[in-house]
Amino acid sequence: MLSLDLVSAIRQQKSRFVQMFLNILIISFILLGLATAGMALGILVKKKGRFPAYRVGHNRDMHQRGIHCVKDEEIRCQKEEFKEKDCRGCQHLP
Repeated sequence: MLSLDLVSAIRQQKSRFVQMFLNILIISFILLGLATAGMALGILVKKKGRFPAYRVGHNRDMHQRGIHCVKDEEIRCQKEEFKEKDCRGCQHLP
């Protein structure tokens, strides 16, 4: 049989573990909230207040450099292959 001192020590250790876990959980939620609030403030403070266009199909700078969306390239190639009725592949792709 376990003595009462050992049982109380185990309970204290469990309660410390739970308390430490809750502290870490609360701190992580606070940090996530601060990060989200920072991003929201960044959008509100900007002149046009939008997220930057990371997708290739919507990014103006990538279009200026000649980089297009893969879907657009595939559609263009399929249209040209259908017109030519040739299965050699698209000439637009490097």
